[in-house]
Amino acid sequence: MHAELVDLERGRERAMRPPAPPPRHAVPPARSGGFTLIELAIVLFILTLLMAGAMTPLSRQIVERQSADTRRGLMDAKTALLGYALSHRDPAGRPYLPCPDRREGPQANDGEEDRLPDGGCAVPSGNLPWVTLGVAQADAWGNRYTYAVAPAYAHAQAGIMAHPAPAADLRVCLERQCERPLKASALWLSHGPNGLGAMNAAGRPNRLPVGTDERENANADTLFVSRPPTGADRLGGEFDDLVLWLAPDYLIGRLCGEVGAC
Repeated sequence: MHAELVDLERGRERAMRPPAPPPRHAVPPARSGGFTLIELAIVLFILTLLMAGAMTPLSRQIVERQSADTRRGLMDAKTALLGYALSHRDPAGRPYLPCPDRREGPQANDGEEDRLPDGGCAVPSGNLPWVTLGVAQADAWGNRYTYAVAPAYAHAQAGIMAHPAPAADLRVCLERQCERPLKASALWLSHGPNGLGAMNAAGRPNRLPVGTDERENANADTLFVSRPPTGADRLGGEFDDLVLWLAPDYLIGRLCGEVGAC
């Protein structure tokens, strides 16, 4: 009996005793605040990737908008060239196209066509005469349009004859081999986003092109190239020029229909 009372008392003491604290585990040392250099490098790398991904479409959109604006400028020039021919006649009543604005010599780079006293053009190739035509002097990249004209289509004393049509000295190549170049009575172009070979709006020449086809459009001869754009790693090198021209038959057809030059 006594032993039972002792066991009961011990059980009561154990029930009233507070619970033992949980076992202690190893606690890692406290970490100091902030990022490590490796973590900072990873974050900066991720931010760079995100920014590059956002910037690439934006830069592409800007170039596309500038190209669209430049194409509109080229079309405005076409309208102005036809308007000039419709409103200028030689002594026999025949129309003619404007002359280029020369890039060297007296009265160069003033936007006015440069014509000799006998009625011929001072130069066959130069700036598009933006003041004479009343159009913008530069493309969306701040460079002046190049303009070339066949002499027989821009003589103020011997205008454009329909029968027979004057010789069109300008040629346009649409492919590298250029086996059958197109003929042009007049041609004008933008030297594209890279602006190589152009005269800038300040009247200073830009660097010369590296690509063969772009060099062809900047050497002031009678041969020009018009083809899709390519990068510097392609055959013929980089090319981003935008070219328009007036085919002789098209020009004569417009003039015959509008002013009866035939």
